[in-house]
Amino acid sequence: MRCYNCGKELNDENITKEHIPAKTLFEGYDDKYKKNRITVPSCFECNNKYSPTDEEFRNMIGIIAKHNKNNTITEKSVKSIFRKDPNHTRMYFNPYGIVTGIRFSQQSFEEFHKKNFKGLFFHQYGYPLPNDYVLLVNIDENDDTELTSYIISYLKDLFEWKYSGHKDIFSYCLQPFRQDITNTDKKDLELNKDENIIVGLLVYNREHAALVYAIRKEFVAEIERDRLEKR
Repeated sequence: MRCYNCGKELNDENITKEHIPAKTLFEGYDDKYKKNRITVPSCFECNNKYSPTDEEFRNMIGIIAKHNKNNTITEKSVKSIFRKDPNHTRMYFNPYGIVTGIRFSQQSFEEFHKKNFKGLFFHQYGYPLPNDYVLLVNIDENDDTELTSYIISYLKDLFEWKYSGHKDIFSYCLQPFRQDITNTDKKDLELNKDENIIVGLLVYNREHAALVYAIRKEFVAEIERDRLEKR
């Protein structure tokens, strides 16, 4: 057994479990929303280091919430932000002293999505994402470029979506990216040994989505070599 994130070999002394996504996103929801939540084996170090990242993301979800069926996440998010920022340096105020915006860390969000992608990869394939892949995250929900639209359609149209706990909390689709395929039965694709690109679309609490790419480093190098040769 190995850690889903760093690949370290685990034993009875250093094994724990990581929830994908973090348990904080389920706060205040009934038990029916918490059934069959995905967990993966983790070492203590990897499990603990993401706690601030999990809280930052939960706070963002609580602040932008429109679809929440309870107010617990929003209430905890507000308390957390005021506790961690007593001087209100992250807040924007209008001339009447009313908070109109809060600044969040994009890097924290990207790390949160990368962690979940690696957890889903382990859950789906039974081993950690190999180190010869680089992870890229797109959280621009206004990105309607041809490539982004094509990949989103690829995942939505060709595959069965999965969820952790409840589809209203976290739904996702993670698959190898292959052009010009048909998949009428919408089954998962078998992973090839040297898969160039693996893509995942992660949707949280019906409020936020991220597109994550795992790209083989050698494939990136090949593209760069081709680009240089064409110059």
